[in-house]
Amino acid sequence: INLSTVYTQMNQTDKDNLSLADIHIFLKMNDIKNEQGVVLDFRDHPFLWDIFCDLSPHQAIMKAAQVGFSTTAIIKSLWLAKSRKMDLIYTLPTYGDVHDFVTSKVNRIIDINPVLKRWTVDKDTIEQKRVGDSVIYYRGTFNERAALMVSSDLNVHDEVDRSNMKVTDQYYSRLQHSKYGWQWLFSNPSVPDVGVNKLWNRSDQKHWFVPCPKCKHQQFLTMANIFDKDETKKENMDYYFGCVKCKTELNRRKGKWIKRWNEVKEVSGYWISLLMCTWVSANQIKMLQRTKSAEYFDNFVLGIPHVGSGNTVTKNIIMQNLTDEINKQDGRIVIGVDPGIDIRYVVGNKKGLFYYGS
Repeated sequence: INLSTVYTQMNQTDKDNLSLADIHIFLKMNDIKNEQGVVLDFRDHPFLWDIFCDLSPHQAIMKAAQVGFSTTAIIKSLWLAKSRKMDLIYTLPTYGDVHDFVTSKVNRIIDINPVLKRWTVDKDTIEQKRVGDSVIYYRGTFNERAALMVSSDLNVHDEVDRSNMKVTDQYYSRLQHSKYGWQWLFSNPSVPDVGVNKLWNRSDQKHWFVPCPKCKHQQFLTMANIFDKDETKKENMDYYFGCVKCKTELNRRKGKWIKRWNEVKEVSGYWISLLMCTWVSANQIKMLQRTKSAEYFDNFVLGIPHVGSGNTVTKNIIMQNLTDEINKQDGRIVIGVDPGIDIRYVVGNKKGLFYYGS
């Protein structure tokens, strides 16, 4: 069925009803644009397609910086307020963040999309938007009174790892009288088992798997997928994303979300790194690795918690780094020793650890 043809033959009421039945129909038929006036087509953001239509009550999105997720959350929250008649609380770390976020992103998205402007003609301020019969409240997390003033059906916590965790937890009480009681967290992570990573650990942990066009090996992208096009050159290296098995160049657009855990989990979780973003080249990733701190690179490029000196290495972190790839045990071998009561040691090379004992 050509939806565009059908859509032009409908009256406005039928158009609105169809748009409110499915968010992707809503995006397509209304040519929804981001704050820069660019129509959302998912060519460079294929990993956001499933997230847009995921209406799981509890979600944790552990992400890198600048992956387009705030735009997703803004449009999705406006659509839910209208289609499900849900009241929402949308938090950012501080009131200053709220002011900048609403004026530079939320208001611009509403102004540039006629359908959203039509939905919000009544109450429209920095701190709240009236969307049909519902309200979205924009709040900070460094004022405890802000968490005690309104009720909510869905709390969306943006940049939760930079927020006041105590106040963020207090917002949960605003859901107690709702028939929904939904809560979504997304953020650049900070350290293990804190903020978004803590909820992510309880999720199904979806990874973006990209198939190799040659050997068909399915893989989620890590730094091991970045290869030098000409390894004989010592300077001006040129990198690309390749298959870890055969080094064939990968098409990062042709991926799909695969759950790490098949059993039912109470939280729907996604991990988004800059390695998945087609507008960021392998050369740019390697440059960021060279020029930024390890903490910055982990949190804002790879979208993972940073484990530095003084941080705890948890069992979950160790389990996430296990692989069934056979280590050839070649190259320079390094032995690490912990001289305690029992002398414990690990043995490895640049591909990872392959033996341990005491």
